[in-house]
Amino acid sequence: MNRKIMAASLAVLSLSGGAFCVEAADMPVYTLDGIVVTASRVPEKKIDSNADVSVVTSKEIEEKHYDDVSEAVKHVPGVTISSQGASSQVGMSSQIYINGSKNVVVLVDGMRRNTNGNSLCTADIGDMVNMDSIDHIEVLKGSASTLYGSDAQGGVINIITKKAKNDGVRTTLRTSFGNESREKYSLHNEGREENVFWNVDAGKELQGKYKDGWGRRVINHLNAEHYNVKLGYDLGNDSDVVFNYEKYTSDYIRPNSGTNDTTRARGKKDNDSVSLQYKAKLNDRLTNQFSIYRNNTHINDNYTTSDLWDLCDMKMRTTGISDQLTYTMDRQTITGGFDWYKDEIPYYKGNPDVEGTSITNTAFYLQDKVDLTDRWNVTPGIRVDHHSEFGTHTSPSLSVGYKKNEKTNYYINYKSFFVAPSLYNLYSPSPYGNKDLDPEEGNTVEFGVNHRFTDSLDGTFNVFHTHAKNLIDYDDTTSHYRNSGKTNANGFSLSLNKEFSRHWNASLGYSYLHMQAKAGENINNNGALPESTLHVNVSYKADKFNASLDGRGVMNRYGSKESPEMRNYSSYWVWDMAANYHFTKNATLFARVNNIFDQFYTDIGSFYGHDADPSRALGWYSAPGRNFEVGMQFTF
Repeated sequence: MNRKIMAASLAVLSLSGGAFCVEAADMPVYTLDGIVVTASRVPEKKIDSNADVSVVTSKEIEEKHYDDVSEAVKHVPGVTISSQGASSQVGMSSQIYINGSKNVVVLVDGMRRNTNGNSLCTADIGDMVNMDSIDHIEVLKGSASTLYGSDAQGGVINIITKKAKNDGVRTTLRTSFGNESREKYSLHNEGREENVFWNVDAGKELQGKYKDGWGRRVINHLNAEHYNVKLGYDLGNDSDVVFNYEKYTSDYIRPNSGTNDTTRARGKKDNDSVSLQYKAKLNDRLTNQFSIYRNNTHINDNYTTSDLWDLCDMKMRTTGISDQLTYTMDRQTITGGFDWYKDEIPYYKGNPDVEGTSITNTAFYLQDKVDLTDRWNVTPGIRVDHHSEFGTHTSPSLSVGYKKNEKTNYYINYKSFFVAPSLYNLYSPSPYGNKDLDPEEGNTVEFGVNHRFTDSLDGTFNVFHTHAKNLIDYDDTTSHYRNSGKTNANGFSLSLNKEFSRHWNASLGYSYLHMQAKAGENINNNGALPESTLHVNVSYKADKFNASLDGRGVMNRYGSKESPEMRNYSSYWVWDMAANYHFTKNATLFARVNNIFDQFYTDIGSFYGHDADPSRALGWYSAPGRNFEVGMQFTF
């Protein structure tokens, strides 16, 4: 393994070393001058944002051919995605952690996509596969409860979709094939005709068994389809109304209990989402955004079993309405609004105590950013949530920013949060559910700086401390959910982006996390999360050819104290490469190789079980070894 790490490191050094010999930058990438909206709900330059925000651009998505949103955001420092084997589409969707917290709000165009029916995932981002329709993804790290809800303890992932700006029609066809019986087909059509604009997506994906880094065959099968229709009407004066519909279905097979188990577990998914959003510029100072949405999720996991304890046949639904007003003055921006949503479980086979349950949450929020001077600004905020099960809670926040000059912005934030138990935590069948649970509560303090060193080099640094009490977790002794006490989490992250020339650029991201250990457990969520993660990227671009090399180094992911063998796999590097050759303006040949050095690793669980006690194998899903994909893309 050390030889593989050394070889990869030398490859990066040789590429970057050659880059220093070429001319100065004249082709910028997404830098601190880019516009972001998630941190404050209003457009602002990234360098002016008093928050730690990372952006995955549409260009990056297109050139690296990410399969789904979970694959795109796992390259962001501070984000951990616990994928189950070959794909987040097989089994329950991947759990998302930001700054060590699984309490994350996922949005599409500012509208909520979280599910409340189970405790295994925040949102089905692994099933969000219509990547051609995404303009960019903003990842806000750090508590954002005032603007996005009390459960935004760790941060926010906001997926912002494309909107055609110019008249005309553009269609993209893509097909690709890979080892392990992998096939992908997709169609994307977008266009604009005077005031009407649209996006249409359709796709199909097939996967088969795969080999892990030790060359062992792992049970896996996927047959998935997706459809998406976005239709909008431009009202003029920066105002529009947009209707969006998404559909995702899949049949899959996964290992019944870890990769060493030869028993197949079959599953199905049937998800859809529909929304209507109205944006209006009422005058030069006042804007309004109104949204109404409904998300349906149906997972039927392990449906061939006769044991109800191993079967998960559940339908979940979220319905929501939100409205936001933003008033801008010369030195002040006031943002206020309300959010209402209802989470419900219309159907849960064999579990009458859960079936038909629902919760509602109504919230009002207000935030006021005031420029005290040309350099100093202060942003107080408050959110009041009324939860149908847990009453009224207030979440205040305060941000202070100091813009030293056009190249440097400092900030310090205090933000509080509360996280209500999920419907599954409360009402799952005995002995698991616990109706006496209390919400998690706490606060986060963070300090950060965004800095542009030169026109071709910029970077960010953020350090945080989070205190939480009434933690909700699963008690192995009593087999039910409980409030387990308090915890403290500390960490920091940094990133550097360097444009060496119009051909070469590179980025480096590092994150560190230390979460206080509970009695009898290891640090960092009983060893499930790494202490350190390092992300490295080197990219080359020419007129007809571009390529990128991405490395993700995981260090000190110790695993549970009950499974000391996990220390043998606590650190590893995974390297991926993608390349594109443009034959013409409208035809592209692309290829990618994932896990170049055939590394054996897992992203999920903290128990060692792949060749040990089968009862412990539930905590182990080994990731695919070296795999490749080759395809063609045509645009007309």
